[in-house]
Parts: sequence; C-alpha cells; structure tokens
Amino acid sequence: MPSFMDAMLEIPEPRLLAGDMLFLLITNFLLQIANEVGDVDFWTNGGFGQPMAMPTSLLAMIVRDSKMSIAWILGSLRNRAYSSSSVLDDKTAVTVALQVWVDYCSLRILLELGESLLFTHSTISVWIITREVWYTAIGMAFYRWTYSKFR
Repeated sequence: MPSFMDAMLEIPEPRLLAGDMLFLLITNFLLQIANEVGDVDFWTNGGFGQPMAMPTSLLAMIVRDSKMSIAWILGSLRNRAYSSSSVLDDKTAVTVALQVWVDYCSLRILLELGESLLFTHSTISVWIITREVWYTAIGMAFYRWTYSKFR
C-alpha cells in the first residue's frame, strides 16, 4: 500500500503543477470579475467609477479557488497528468487535459453537492458551475498545449 500511494502521489514535473495552480487562479479571478461586473449592485453603485473597497465576495472566491485546485489536482493525479509523457506532443497534452477535466467536473459537482447538503443547505448555482468548468477546460487545455510546445 505505501508503494502504491507513493506512485499515485508522484509529481515528476512540478512545473506542470505550478502552472496548473496559476491558471486555475487566473480562471478564478476572471470568473470573480465577471460575477462582480454582472451584479446589478455594481452598476447602481457607480460601476467602475465607484470607490475601491474590499469586495465582500472575497471569501467566496478563496473557497471556490480551493475547491477548484483540490478537484484539479486529484483529477491530475488520477490521470498521471504530471508526468512528462502527458505533455509529449500537442494532441496528447490536450487529450490528457480533457481527461483530467472530466474528473475535475465530477469532483466539482460532488464538492458542491456535499457542501450544500452537509453545511450550507443552500441551492447550487448551475450557471456559475457551468461557467467555471467551461472556462477551466479552455484555460487548462491552452496551458497544457502551450507547455507541450515550449517545454
């Protein structure tokens, strides 16, 4: 069992892990900007001309980023996406990114359902989850493709 866990948790290409976390953070920030700009209160309070203040949704952004990162890393470890062979060429890089994305989507849905059922007892915004997984697919496939080109 210990050798199995060592093999599963092995990360031979740590730059892929760092890049994954960076691109997930960028995706999360872009989603947060879209959420803020899409809010009616943003425009009634002056839009981009309003005074700068700490957003009240910062905690939600941090929680979402944590869940996104956990789901992506677990999906990557399951698909061995941190090995050099996962970014061997363009087609392989995009294929592996999409395989990880499928696991990522499953884990994100399970995390949202678990949070809703066990902790918050609130509804799940399908629109926000759909946007998140869509932009994650585009961003991560682009990053993996770029990494395979210039590594």
